[in-house]
Amino acid sequence: MLSFTACAVLFVIALIIYFVFNREFIFKKKITDFEVKFPEDKNKEKSFEREWYDVAIVGAGPGGASTAFFLAKLGWKCLLLEKKKFPRDKYCGDAVCKTAIELLKEMGIYEQLVRENKVHVSDSGGMCSPGGLSYIGRSKEDYGEIPAALACKRIFLDEAIAMGAKRMGADLKEEQPVADAKFDNDTNLWTINIEESETAYKARVLVCADGAPSRLATQLGIVNRPPDSTCSRAYVEGGTHKFKADGVVFYNKELLPGYAALFRHPNDVLNFCCYIIPGNPKCTSDNLAYWHDHLMKDDPNISRALGNDYKIERMKAASLRLGGEKYSYDRHCLVVGDAAGMTDPLTGEGIHHAMEGGKLAAQFLDEVIAHGNYDKEVMSIYHDRWMKLFGYDFKWSMIFCQMTYRFPILLDAATAAVQRKGDKMLLKWADIMTGRVPKINMLKPEFSFTITFELILLIMKRLLGKPAKIQKGD
Repeated sequence: MLSFTACAVLFVIALIIYFVFNREFIFKKKITDFEVKFPEDKNKEKSFEREWYDVAIVGAGPGGASTAFFLAKLGWKCLLLEKKKFPRDKYCGDAVCKTAIELLKEMGIYEQLVRENKVHVSDSGGMCSPGGLSYIGRSKEDYGEIPAALACKRIFLDEAIAMGAKRMGADLKEEQPVADAKFDNDTNLWTINIEESETAYKARVLVCADGAPSRLATQLGIVNRPPDSTCSRAYVEGGTHKFKADGVVFYNKELLPGYAALFRHPNDVLNFCCYIIPGNPKCTSDNLAYWHDHLMKDDPNISRALGNDYKIERMKAASLRLGGEKYSYDRHCLVVGDAAGMTDPLTGEGIHHAMEGGKLAAQFLDEVIAHGNYDKEVMSIYHDRWMKLFGYDFKWSMIFCQMTYRFPILLDAATAAVQRKGDKMLLKWADIMTGRVPKINMLKPEFSFTITFELILLIMKRLLGKPAKIQKGD
């Protein structure tokens, strides 16, 4: 029998584990627990009579524009500032997963993009492992009305979301590059100054959604590190390649934990992209161009998909901020999207997290403005909420990154498991990889047992000199 002391110790340990995994501490304060300091702010009708905005959002990418859309939908007076004029480009892999598609449908934008032939809805897709195992499956039959993924050029996607926010009532102002933002302790308002101009805007709350470099959040001292990764993008002319699927992720052993991918756009155009993920000392942001060109020419699976006569544009690159920032808030201020590091370290995907984060920020600000307190401790609740929604999952992503880098055979085993189980397994794998469900689900028996079984088979086959099954699917 265990002693009372031993039982007490085990009980305390169990409580700690419970709270660590649930991230909900009973002593966590709620917005309504704080003092009301600005009782007049909750009057939505009067807000449109004032000279200043309830919220000013700097950056009209998916994160900022989604924040503006849902704030305007909730009836608040919000300003959306974009430094360039739409349509404007953004270098990215262009893949939009199911979570983002659901938000696009909620915003009334998805159907518009489909109607204008600006998206290619994916059906056939899959993966190619470091050892050359591959599987291409189909998703429409199992996923139904909302597809697993689609490809949309950011020059189309970003404009569509921003214009959707404008239609909803957000005050979108283009060609407004922000120089800085100053907070006035007397008026408790931000003044947002525009570069090389006397134009300035005032707002009660500032949202920094100015992308991975986030010059504004860095100026304000909220973000204190540079972006830690990068990705490439180059479009392949339609009709010049031999790629038949809609989207395939290629896990080249040399590039791990990074990867390359091909995604199909309308008119048979392809996006070839390469993601550098931290963890491999031989693959850094400085040599992105080398890996981009090297994989096209020397990776047998990618070169086979492209063929000998493909025509591709010059590579373009963008920085990435992975894994979530330690702070995404300050008094009267929030940071959203890439600026807050809302990008999965395992995949480099950030569109859906930026949109999720934007909607969450709008809902949070709706509560905060209605209550009338914007103190730093109040704004920290926003950070806790998005971390609980998807941010804590980034820790698991980092662990899986290092595991795949050190043991590439795990990706071979995962691919072999998908080969054995088929499309349903592939879709569950996709849900985990895109963060739709937590990465810890990979430890569930349906994944861990199956992958472990395939891992043992692969090890035995390699010891015996027998080849693994290379390909299954289309």
